[in-house]
Amino acid sequence: MEAGLADPSTEGPRLRSGVAVDDDYLTVTMLSAGLAGILHRRRHAAEGGRNDDGLLPASWRAGFTRLWWRFQAQNVAPLESDLELLALCAHPLSAWPVGLLLSDQDLENCLLVAGELSGFAEQGARLARPDVEAEWMENRVHLALRAAASANGGDDDVLVQTAYAALRRLMIDHPVLTDRDLIPWERKFDRADNSGQTYVRRLVEIAYVARPVHGPQNYLRCPACKNTVPDLVSSCGTPGCGGGAPEHMIARPLAVIYEQHRATRRFVHDPGLVEARIIDALCEESLQGVVRVTPYPGADVLDILIEFLGSDVHGQPAVLETWGVDAKDQVSARLLGRGFVWPATMRCDQQFLALPKHRADQPGYVEDLETELDGRVRGVTVIDEHRLVRRVKATARRICQ
Repeated sequence: MEAGLADPSTEGPRLRSGVAVDDDYLTVTMLSAGLAGILHRRRHAAEGGRNDDGLLPASWRAGFTRLWWRFQAQNVAPLESDLELLALCAHPLSAWPVGLLLSDQDLENCLLVAGELSGFAEQGARLARPDVEAEWMENRVHLALRAAASANGGDDDVLVQTAYAALRRLMIDHPVLTDRDLIPWERKFDRADNSGQTYVRRLVEIAYVARPVHGPQNYLRCPACKNTVPDLVSSCGTPGCGGGAPEHMIARPLAVIYEQHRATRRFVHDPGLVEARIIDALCEESLQGVVRVTPYPGADVLDILIEFLGSDVHGQPAVLETWGVDAKDQVSARLLGRGFVWPATMRCDQQFLALPKHRADQPGYVEDLETELDGRVRGVTVIDEHRLVRRVKATARRICQ
């Protein structure tokens, strides 16, 4: 790693006449994307890989340059090296020697926690450079998920959709799997690749860490989100999880136990909990025949499609109204608003951006999100998960009258 940075003053005229240097969210997203690249290279080197890139990631250098100009504008002595900035990334943004124009909530975040990207930095990195995802296991998991759904659904879009929703829910409901648990899934979705391995097993081997074992395995898990915990006094750390006293669990594998690795837990399982809660609440018996819920329509174009069923003017069965829901559980409301796009291919009578209750209850979160969406995204209502369910039930009652 380089100890210093090329003179940022060479970038000054362009920054002054072009990009707004005081857009500190852009600065933070650039630094976050750079950190993602640095950590990826570090892991690659630790595994014995070669580093042919040479210089630090371009996004890191761009972020450093933007930050250098902020220091200058505030008459604060700039940082002298990349190492100094890396050390600073482990401290809350509110403690940085330069004032950053971020929301009060976002200022309390670090970019690095215990040598890994914080949730805030992960969100920023994805917004700054979508191709950063290719450096994460998340991208491989989603590709394997789509491949398994496509192989098992074939040319039937409905079967592809059904397989996708079932396999995605598998990962939300099962942070821990055994090879014994996997057998019925391989029977249900039995398509295999040219090597004879089922696409479902390939998905699990990508999304989980396989650990050979002998005999029953004891472990502790959170009763609410089902994530594993190391001991009886530890919190699962899942955002918004109600938690509770850890449960003693016994897994009985044949020879292998699978545990979700960090990327699957952070990018599929944890944010999927709010989707699962909404889907389950809308599938209760009282709504049957009036509300049809499709999880992950179009193989994840949206999170939830809600259709209200009734009769048309001729007394024939019909879909009276269609609602679309995209559920998001992200640290920063401002970054969520900047990156949110409603899919153009999914037209609905009403469009909702659903938040988990723990985000919606944070002071200023909804207001910050709506401010970022205003004028950029039209026709989308920000709503928390419980209000959404109540609104669906109220609409269903009205239709039944």
